[in-house]
Amino acid sequence: MELRDIKQRFFALRNGLLADNLRKKASDSHRMIFGLNIPQLKEIADECGKNLELARILWSDTSCRESRLLAPMVYPSDNAAPAQWLGEIQTPEEADVLCHRLLRHYPETVDEALRLAESEEPLLRYAALRLMLNQLPAHAKLAKQMAESEIESSIPLTAIISRQILDELEFTAS
Repeated sequence: MELRDIKQRFFALRNGLLADNLRKKASDSHRMIFGLNIPQLKEIADECGKNLELARILWSDTSCRESRLLAPMVYPSDNAAPAQWLGEIQTPEEADVLCHRLLRHYPETVDEALRLAESEEPLLRYAALRLMLNQLPAHAKLAKQMAESEIESSIPLTAIISRQILDELEFTAS
């Protein structure tokens, strides 16, 4: 599937109500939002298959929400991890999809999370916690330390995912 075909699919599946709600959110900086949901994007990704060049083209389209979310889904996991993408994330949703759909499969995930946790940028610290959420229960102790430390920072973006990690750890311990 070519980029033109993908954009046509975005247009055909657009959801105006969801797109309007996303535009109103202060955290979404994309100029073009079609309002597709994750299952719709996953369906398109399955049709595209894994394609390194397509993933890079989609990721470079920083103005379109759906392009950025689709890129990690079509990136071949047998290639080197696109760690530089973490430094380019624009929204928590991008971090969620990038971490869950792609980066969690790489052995250097925990090291990358530790590096990001030291950042001054709340969105990068959010990505660090999102990476660690995918590493539960294997790295429960480290995830707990990171989450507890981040809750103390009182940053709303990272407090939510920190609480999610701690709740998950509490649930799995019981």
